Amino acid sequence: MIKKAFFLFLHLAVFSSCTKEKPDIHAVCELTPSGIYLIKWEIYPPLEGSVKIYESSRPDSFDLNSPVAEQNISVGYKNVLSMPSIARTYFNLVFNKEYSVITTSRSVPMQKILNFRDIGGYFNKTKKQIRWGKLYRSGSLAPANRYDIYVLNSLGIETIIDLRTENDNYFHPIKYQPERIFNLPLRGNNHSVFYDKILAGEMKKRDAFIHSQDFFSFLLENNTDYFIKMFDILSDEKNYPLVFFCSLGRDRSAIATALILSALDIDRETILNDFMLSNDLLVDFYSLMENADLFSSQEVQETLTALFNSNREYLTYALERIEKEYGSIQNYLEKELKLTHKKREKLKEILLSE
Repeated sequence: MIKKAFFLFLHLAVFSSCTKEKPDIHAVCELTPSGIYLIKWEIYPPLEGSVKIYESSRPDSFDLNSPVAEQNISVGYKNVLSMPSIARTYFNLVFNKEYSVITTSRSVPMQKILNFRDIGGYFNKTKKQIRWGKLYRSGSLAPANRYDIYVLNSLGIETIIDLRTENDNYFHPIKYQPERIFNLPLRGNNHSVFYDKILAGEMKKRDAFIHSQDFFSFLLENNTDYFIKMFDILSDEKNYPLVFFCSLGRDRSAIATALILSALDIDRETILNDFMLSNDLLVDFYSLMENADLFSSQEVQETLTALFNSNREYLTYALERIEKEYGSIQNYLEKELKLTHKKREKLKEILLSE
């Protein structure tokens, strides 16, 4: 009897260890002005023990024999002074030699290019993570100086998708020339067409809010052909690493990002939070705009802020209109954008890791 109980206990212990699920691990990384990386993590259920941090200029290759830092898991953060390098710095956090997650700063510092950031790191509904260093979104690459081009080269960018209008493309050509460039000029007027109305007091803050909602919906509903081409490009592995961009990286790029993240089964809240990051990364642009003598009145400033800021209601409104018409974003992706199951699985194979 004792012998049977012992073997039953042994069986349950082995079965339990084999079926133990990986805890939910979320890590974020911020590059401080002093050049130090602040790495934070949250784990559920909580773990006791230590986390070792490894560093690399590539997200898929780490020397696990040489950690750059170690910390008690319960502390929840660690400051790390990175190796000096123009290349991107990635960190692999290994918890108790058992669970790991890769992180880096989402924003890539540039001198002239605005709002350049990595779309990697997000987890989808099945706990798969978007690979870092594969897909970037950005404001216009046209102002890039030599330093910015050097950074783009260090990222190994193979492909550019230019979502700007044909006029923007013509009057503000890009200097950076990777292996492949695709022009997908999404239909929709630039906000500059409203400057005269705003200055004349004919367009108020509420008008700008309503226009922005309609503008995001227009982008989503009137560029099906371009979005089909975009997913064709994204489904070809040779096109990576890839960056897509518009003028400020906050509207056309936001719609493209929302569609891509939806195709990868990223939840709505994460999509909206990514959209809102533009407000933080464009703060210098907004500051210059607000301090311009031309826009000195408070009413004009408030209207311009409503027009250029990323308000979650703009994107929410556009996505909910699609859901109302098609039943779900997934139906829209399949029926209108021809994102078949096979094509979608290929996209996930390229961009998601376990």
